[in-house]
Amino acid sequence: MIKSILVILALVVYSFAIAQGELSNETRVVTTNEHSFLISANSNGAMFSFQHGKRLDGFRKRTFDVDFAYVKHPKEVRSQNVYYQNQKKFVFGKLNSMFVLRVGMGKQKEIFSIFDKGGIAIRLHYSLGGSLGLLKPIYYEVVDSSRIVDNVEYLYISQKQFDYNIHQVSDIYSRASFFKGIDETSFVPGAYFKTGVSFVFSEKQEAINAIEVGAIIDVYSKPIQIMATEKKDQYFISLYVGYRFGKIKIKNRNPNQIIEKQDNETD
Repeated sequence: MIKSILVILALVVYSFAIAQGELSNETRVVTTNEHSFLISANSNGAMFSFQHGKRLDGFRKRTFDVDFAYVKHPKEVRSQNVYYQNQKKFVFGKLNSMFVLRVGMGKQKEIFSIFDKGGIAIRLHYSLGGSLGLLKPIYYEVVDSSRIVDNVEYLYISQKQFDYNIHQVSDIYSRASFFKGIDETSFVPGAYFKTGVSFVFSEKQEAINAIEVGAIIDVYSKPIQIMATEKKDQYFISLYVGYRFGKIKIKNRNPNQIIEKQDNETD
């Protein structure tokens, strides 16, 4: 996943380097706010984000961010009992499914603006705030015993959490429903810091279309265990790459508003 993120970043930078086009004659209104959404693949899961930006000046915005992410352990491997191959795959040894809700504030700075059609704007941003880890216990369908009657095998199955001292792959029939254990979800508070860079390729001033890459650090109030076979972690670091889309809100023009206009007419 990390290699994929670096490759995508290299392609975006290369596209920026060669991007050329005719000058845009669209009127550029500097006084703007915006809101956008991000869908990303992370080095340890996936994430969906909302961001609202409020203008501070022509190049900077104050941002308000909300993230919801799924976090998996790097040692997770989907398995299947060779004796029951038609059943759902499961991650052997997993204790909890982990989700993260983040809420924070930060700043965004545009370090390069779009000046021609086909160009790319570059924005740097960071945010920090509170994070809340949601740990939902994982249940397995475990084969307790079996018997054969008239050449038909009958299985006695119960839903249990993983026990490292008892269970083996051959004991697991399938994974239980995702909703099993949802009422046992526990919460672990923490804090986060996120930083990234967006490559905006929108042709229209009111739209946001961008490729974004970045990194996130989460620190929790106590160690969290996802896998029974691995140690607990209190710090989580992830890289992400995703697609950001949204809309820029252009305020009504007034005499104090700054307007930039480019003219592609030649003498």
